[in-house]
Amino acid sequence: MPQSFNTKEYAVYLPAINSGYANFLTKKIPADRSFPNGLDIKDFCVWNKKSKLFYHPFLLHSIGNFSALSTINNSVTQAGRNDFTFVGDSGGYQIGSGALAGFKGLHKGMSAQDAMTVWAGAYDVKKWIVSWLDAYADYAMTLDMPLWATDPKQGKDSPFNKCTVSELLAMTVDNLKFIDVHGRKRTKWLNVVQGLDEQSTKDWWDGVKFFKCSGYALAGGAGAKGGLAQVIRTTRMMHDEGHLRSGQDWLHALGVSTPVWAIMLTKIQNCLRKDNPNLTISYDSSSPFQTAGKFEQPNYTVPYTNKISSWNIKTAKSNTIQRFSFVGSTDPFPYNSPLGQLMSLGHINVREELYSKKQFDTISNMLLTNHNIWVYLDAFERANDETFKNKQMSNVPQRYIDAITVIDDVFNSSNWHSILVQNQALLDSVAASQYKT
Repeated sequence: MPQSFNTKEYAVYLPAINSGYANFLTKKIPADRSFPNGLDIKDFCVWNKKSKLFYHPFLLHSIGNFSALSTINNSVTQAGRNDFTFVGDSGGYQIGSGALAGFKGLHKGMSAQDAMTVWAGAYDVKKWIVSWLDAYADYAMTLDMPLWATDPKQGKDSPFNKCTVSELLAMTVDNLKFIDVHGRKRTKWLNVVQGLDEQSTKDWWDGVKFFKCSGYALAGGAGAKGGLAQVIRTTRMMHDEGHLRSGQDWLHALGVSTPVWAIMLTKIQNCLRKDNPNLTISYDSSSPFQTAGKFEQPNYTVPYTNKISSWNIKTAKSNTIQRFSFVGSTDPFPYNSPLGQLMSLGHINVREELYSKKQFDTISNMLLTNHNIWVYLDAFERANDETFKNKQMSNVPQRYIDAITVIDDVFNSSNWHSILVQNQALLDSVAASQYKT
């Protein structure tokens, strides 16, 4: 049996599978291509129970990876429906940044009215997104218009940069109504909650909570980018209003993947499960794919201690695994993972070009991606084990222990607002907002 991870007790990490990796799993390895002995392409499908490497039956896949109105046929859409839980992302980042391939009309610097008119007329694109999510995803993000588009730095190139918060909310409400009319009720929708700060998050929540859904997703300043205090505040507010109870069983934190967030989200999940034992909190990132595919670097970890500096996923320089001298090498891959234990440096250094800076091919990047995915999953499991199974918590920084105590206090007190105010500095020291308030 392949190694699997604790997804029942802990918040669940969703590797954000990109199109390159999803397509790789549909190919065959060329007969003359060096490859680790005993492995086949199907072993790199991390959500396959029969993999010889490891098994993790949860993933996120975004329609934003693809060109608008295209047909999507890859290892995710081809997989058996009961093999894993697929959370689909609606491509809000690509839409908000104007980067959705094949969708014309949106561009940097346009007026708010022009941007709103283009999106209002994008019936085919909206139908394509909703239909695809409905057909393939077990859970799916609703179509939101991200508030970061209004941020002077992050949103400066967005076609929606000149829109107001209320205009972005109004477009999102229209999107929800579109899903109501055109959705086939196959998927379980996660209503995306946006924000920049406490007030804008509350206003957004009040505007979208009418939508009947199976759970929620926290984005921007309502989620991890808003800091730990804001995530606690948002989830407690939603709970107090009768949400995240039975039938609303999934809460997703978009775009975050660090050991400290792994344990904080598990703690929030534990508190919410007192009223809804079926609740799952998940979180995602594309980091293992970016590090391997874009930067061609391996991830690794060091043992956790009570020093904050040890609670990070490390990235090694690319020259530790990629050099011309490594072509054909039988030296072992120097970083630990199920694949790393079977792989030599020669399996990834295959280009025999003396003056080239790149000895990797596409398969090399995919091998490295598999290694990095495991490193992330292992890092989060060990972080949770150190926090929730080691009663002494001797390898957990005191600051993190104190923050976990605050989460407990917030969910066990009617006076939770003042508890958050009193502990704002502590929570900010663990994870602060990325937005100016």
